[in-house]
Amino acid sequence: MRKRMADLEGIEMEHIKVAEDLHLHQEELRAQNEELRQTHQALAEAGRRFQDLFDFAPIAYFLLDSTGSIEEANFTACQMLAEKRSVLMHRPMRLYLPVESRTAFDLFLANAASSRLAGSLELALCNRNHECTPVQFTLAVDRVNGHLHFRLAAVDISERQKAEEQKGLAATMFEESNEGVLITDERGRIQRVNRGFTVVTGFTEQEVVGKTPAVLASGRHDPQFYKEMWERLTNTGTWTGEIWNRRKNGEIYPEWLKITTVRGGESEVRHFVAIFSDIGDHKRTGQDVERFAFYDTLTDLPNRTLFVERLKHALIRSHRDNQPVVLLYLDLDRFKSVNDTLGHQTGDLLLQHVATRLRLIVRAHDTVARLGGDEFTVVLADMEDHAVAIDTARRVAENIREQLARPFYVGGREVVTGSSIGIAVHPQDGETYSDLVKHADIAMYHAKQSGGNGHAFFSKEMNARVVRRVSLETALRHALRRNELSLAYQPVVDAANMRVIGVEALLRWNGPDGAVSPLEFIPILEDLGLGDDVARWVVATASREVRSWSFPGADAIWLSVNLSPQQLHRMRVNWLTEALNGAGFPATRLVVEVTEDHFRHHTDAIIASLEEIRQLGAHVALDDFGAGHSSLGRLRHFPIDIVKIDKSFVDGLPHDSKDLAIVTTIITMARHLGLKFLAEGVESAGQLNQLKSQGCIFIQGYFFAKPMPGKGCAAWCATFGHQPATQF
Repeated sequence: MRKRMADLEGIEMEHIKVAEDLHLHQEELRAQNEELRQTHQALAEAGRRFQDLFDFAPIAYFLLDSTGSIEEANFTACQMLAEKRSVLMHRPMRLYLPVESRTAFDLFLANAASSRLAGSLELALCNRNHECTPVQFTLAVDRVNGHLHFRLAAVDISERQKAEEQKGLAATMFEESNEGVLITDERGRIQRVNRGFTVVTGFTEQEVVGKTPAVLASGRHDPQFYKEMWERLTNTGTWTGEIWNRRKNGEIYPEWLKITTVRGGESEVRHFVAIFSDIGDHKRTGQDVERFAFYDTLTDLPNRTLFVERLKHALIRSHRDNQPVVLLYLDLDRFKSVNDTLGHQTGDLLLQHVATRLRLIVRAHDTVARLGGDEFTVVLADMEDHAVAIDTARRVAENIREQLARPFYVGGREVVTGSSIGIAVHPQDGETYSDLVKHADIAMYHAKQSGGNGHAFFSKEMNARVVRRVSLETALRHALRRNELSLAYQPVVDAANMRVIGVEALLRWNGPDGAVSPLEFIPILEDLGLGDDVARWVVATASREVRSWSFPGADAIWLSVNLSPQQLHRMRVNWLTEALNGAGFPATRLVVEVTEDHFRHHTDAIIASLEEIRQLGAHVALDDFGAGHSSLGRLRHFPIDIVKIDKSFVDGLPHDSKDLAIVTTIITMARHLGLKFLAEGVESAGQLNQLKSQGCIFIQGYFFAKPMPGKGCAAWCATFGHQPATQF
């Protein structure tokens, strides 16, 4: 019994010891947990501080995946690109670079990925408003969870570039100035001279550095002259005046000299800068100076200044004598092509030949002037009345047209040009010289727009057209930013099975004064250089919108867009791929429409671009076929998949036998070439039945549907048919 009690006491003591050990262990765990909590809190605080440092650093930081798409960006980067962080995520970084810089950026990433070394590159970074900032990219490569990533930093170097530009400009101005410049130290010893110094004095920099300007002294000035010069320089910091100096060859010449004192931070003299020019020629050639001011140096015709003076004088006499004044404003046709292909020297010689012919056409007291470039004016005065003025203007304009249309022989080459001539008559077409010049210029523009090599008299209707065009140009520059551009869609129907197979995206503009016809505003877009931006917007918007349609068969409907020859020649296809990828729209459902007239210019380059488009899987349609200038023989060389029969031939169906013969020929030709074909502009059941009887079942036109906004077109397609669309 005593032994059992002893055993129980031993067990109890062990339990007490275990309990004490557990309690001690719990205290240790509690202390460790508190330490961990504090550590985590410190880490979280450090993480927040790091995030703040990352976000608000003055440098834009990006984390890119292996494809160059953005995975992370700091606040500075978002500000630089004018985008929200959520918008930037997963977008390719190259979209924020100018098109011409993207290949260099791609190579930058590729080289870094292959070498795993950090590198730098200077490019422009453009925000969503197309405002570009020069930056220096610094790139580092690493792996995160086994995946390749790029850490990209972008530093704004615009201020540095401005400083370098200013420094370079100052150096250029110093070296290339026609005036002589010399810089001395505080003791008057020459340190630097420019090229102008050598031209004026004959001394090279090596011959005068370390010497004083006394090497130029002519001996014509007594010591008192130089004493007064230095006193003035000491008291005011500058001296300006005429002085006689001696060239290296001993010739004495007069110069206009200005000396300036350059002081340091504590006002001590650091340098003296002397700027001078030889005024001997000016004293001898006052008449030459006057001629330079009033005559064109290339053609020796009166320049703009003398032209304005003579025109004003002619208008004053017109008011006094009640006689009209005629102004002809002419511009050479195809002059830019001559400059671009044969060089500016040939262009200058051509202008001289033109001036010679113009002088021979007009009377001795008439004025022929060159305003600049390839623009000339002719002022005709001393005519009895308005009828005589009109007859004289027409006769002189026709004579100019004939003479300038004759070939010129320039530098052993035959050069052919022409002229577009605008005519305005005072006082009917303008009371003041500025109105007369403006209206003659408007008439010249009208003559050029009418095909060139002719003349046109000013009319109020021309002015209204110019005013409207200027108004449209101004509004169009802001149309994209103001969301004034929109798209309408016209379905293409498989008439044999009565189902929708595609839609054509058509650009619309609702300007400040209402809707404007595409025939009017689209050419202006190209003239303003906005065509490329609008084309990108059309493809991106249309592919995104059509991709969102969800009725049965919508995922097989193809999208047709129109591109101009300029866009095909300039833009290649990278932008097209980016737009389609951004919308998730397959290239196999895209049709690029071009007109056959496109192939009249830059044919080889356009064909190459179309081949690249087809290599993407997209299709090419030849629009308005038969209405242009291409021969059937050339058609087989064009990289096209579809022929669209022009509406002008469909209009005559079913009764016009000639239109029917043309349509039948086009269909037969397309079928033999393995091309698909569709008819556009179908508006009646008779036209539809005639086309179907010829085997043309792809139909587009008002008979089925007019162009509609996206939602309306989707609803129309959903109710028209529910079977999958025909695949190309």
